[in-house]
Amino acid sequence: MGFSVSASTAILLVAAFASVGMLYTSAANGFEQVSDATLTQQEQALETENTDVSIVNITHNTSGTTDYVNVTVENAGASTLHVSKTDLLLNGTYTNGFESRTLSTADGTIEAGTNGTDLWQPGENLTLVVHENVSKPFRVKVVSDRGVAATEVVS
Repeated sequence: MGFSVSASTAILLVAAFASVGMLYTSAANGFEQVSDATLTQQEQALETENTDVSIVNITHNTSGTTDYVNVTVENAGASTLHVSKTDLLLNGTYTNGFESRTLSTADGTIEAGTNGTDLWQPGENLTLVVHENVSKPFRVKVVSDRGVAATEVVS
């Protein structure tokens, strides 16, 4: 065995150590990212599980020249929701032209949305007023920011 065999063996060993080092680093980083994503997914699933909304009341006012639909929704879950991320659908059509959004709290009624508070605490009622010409029967669906929804048909 000459010097060339020993040198090539040494080069192969160094290359093997370098390869294993890079492979280990990549595998450890990938495992850590998958673990973080799994933990985030579990936290979001728990928040969704603790979220519930229920429609308390729907009124349809057709006395004037324009129709108004008032929808009162209760945050029946244990999670705080965002008013700005709560959507309303009338007959499957997204509606965002709210005349007003108010929250009924233990301390009274406060304005919600862009000019008021954005936090919708558990147990509070959110009243959404929209100017929309609809005829009965119509369907109302309220979707919270976590995708939890409540649907009701007004006949």
